[in-house]
Amino acid sequence: MIRGDTSKMKSASNSPFKLVATVAVITALLAGCQEKHHDSANESAPASQPAAAEPSKAEVAQRAREQLLSAVSGVWKPDTGTGLTIISASGSDIQIAQGDTLLPTALGDVDSANDTVNFKIFWKSGKQEVRTITSTMDGDSTSSIVITAADGSQRRYDLVRRLSQDDLNRISALNAQGTATPSESTPAPEQAKAATDRGVIDMYLGGIDMNLRSCPGSTCAAVIIVPKDSKVSADTSTLREVTETSGVNTPWVRVTYEGAYCAPSEQDSTTGCAPSKGTDAPVIGWMNYSRLLNAPRDQS
Repeated sequence: MIRGDTSKMKSASNSPFKLVATVAVITALLAGCQEKHHDSANESAPASQPAAAEPSKAEVAQRAREQLLSAVSGVWKPDTGTGLTIISASGSDIQIAQGDTLLPTALGDVDSANDTVNFKIFWKSGKQEVRTITSTMDGDSTSSIVITAADGSQRRYDLVRRLSQDDLNRISALNAQGTATPSESTPAPEQAKAATDRGVIDMYLGGIDMNLRSCPGSTCAAVIIVPKDSKVSADTSTLREVTETSGVNTPWVRVTYEGAYCAPSEQDSTTGCAPSKGTDAPVIGWMNYSRLLNAPRDQS
């Protein structure tokens, strides 16, 4: 009896330990399952997120172009001499101001691979010149630029500051009041001086009648037809290039005209414009700058 009771007592005393051990094993198994589930969820989470779309070549090229135009924009000081040059370039436009002179310019080719920006100057003589701005990098930013003229002469400029609203307001003010077109003999844009005509000069039609259009571009409506050999006043500060439907870039200028004219409906394809009326007040419109002359043509 004593031996049997002792066996029962041992069995009874081992039961709680077995229960505890069983509970511990079950808990460990549950914890392991949760960890596996958690790890599996973490591993599968990235796969469920869509991959970021790679930018196209066109987008990369456009971004590089915008960055280069932004890099050459600013207020610059020549390494020799005095004066400041303000350059504002973005989109398809560039504006360059030197002192009180806003140069009549148009944006040319932008080569982000070689860090160069071309711009055209429309000289008072009627000729055009292409100049090149080369950006010089210092780390991740442009610290200086070099402007190369058509004759190969170069001048270096150091950055004074990035464009501020004050600088943009300055350009707007010069644009509003009109500025003089520098003469072709000017050796560099920074040496151009303001003239008394403030950019408005007399120009002449050649041996053909010309449309005075409502906006720059050959697709704009004709306001009146100005007869050949007439004189107009051209505001050269308004010069801008327009891409025609043919794909050719053409310079246009805003002009003012007073005198005899033809209505567009009166144009005769054989005899041309035979003026039947005169202007009551100055008429303002746009003409193809490349077809205007700086002096009356020789009719002798």
